[in-house]
Amino acid sequence: MLRSFKYLIFIGIVTTSCSSSKKLNLWTKQSKIEEVRNFESQLNPNSEFLNQNVSLSESIYPRVKEFEMANPLIVKREKEGLLPVYVEYFYSKPDSVIRYVSYDWENNRYGNYFDRKKDWELQSKKLAEYNAEYDRIKKQLTSKFGQPMEQDSQPQEVKSEDGRPSYLLRNTIWESDERFMKLNMIFGASTYRIRLYYYWK
Repeated sequence: MLRSFKYLIFIGIVTTSCSSSKKLNLWTKQSKIEEVRNFESQLNPNSEFLNQNVSLSESIYPRVKEFEMANPLIVKREKEGLLPVYVEYFYSKPDSVIRYVSYDWENNRYGNYFDRKKDWELQSKKLAEYNAEYDRIKKQLTSKFGQPMEQDSQPQEVKSEDGRPSYLLRNTIWESDERFMKLNMIFGASTYRIRLYYYWK
């Protein structure tokens, strides 16, 4: 599977050079949720604030059991490139302090199953574009946070153990004494998305 996409990945390099100027507009300060809400509103008045029930697992956020977590503030930013961006700000009660943030570049993230299924075939033909978007994001993160402690240069094929289709995976990790940050891409097996998440230790 991986070999058949090498040419597409090469083409994606051209796409990266054309889109690298788009800023990520990340919020990296551990602050109160209202400050973040104001930031998102000022960033783009056309952004949507969504109401979805979303929870965190301990495997994703190791400290989740230490806090009483509120339902996250979820923002769908206006689409500017390949994919819309959904931002999830998880914060604790009653202090309203942000604990975990996730940015998902994903088409129709909260759509119903049937709409998403129709879109999977279209997305499955866009590996070059996804790979270029991943590299664009990674480049900006490296410029801001320095060289990652773990990274890969191209997607790695992951074979499922339960008979499900294989998929392509990319991971890049930054870690300091204060913060853990991971950039991840999954391409295949009914999932096509790029995710950046980070939390404070």
